[in-house]
Amino acid sequence: MHTVHLPQDGHKTITRGPNGFIASAMGLMFSVEKPSRSFEKWETDIIDGFFDSFDWPTIAKTSSYNEKTVPKVTYGTLMMYVDMQNRWTYRGSVTTPPCATAVYWNVLKTVYPIK
Repeated sequence: MHTVHLPQDGHKTITRGPNGFIASAMGLMFSVEKPSRSFEKWETDIIDGFFDSFDWPTIAKTSSYNEKTVPKVTYGTLMMYVDMQNRWTYRGSVTTPPCATAVYWNVLKTVYPIK
């Protein structure tokens, strides 16, 4: 999973950040069969809670392919839990055309379990 975060000025206009980056991206890896270690129940509860908050059946019935929205996702809870100390960082690009460069990528080394 990856998420892209865009810098905004005080007027909520997307702008280039002070370091020259146009965005920051977070990459998290999940595996059904091969997480990178054993996880305790409280950890899997956080991960499961994040994915359960998407309410997939409702989204599938009420949204078109390009307009998937949900009222609230527990992204902050997930990000407070993950291991940010063990990650790769690099300057890259966005993953969709026109593939603009100057994106600060963070990819976590831990592979988290998903059901």
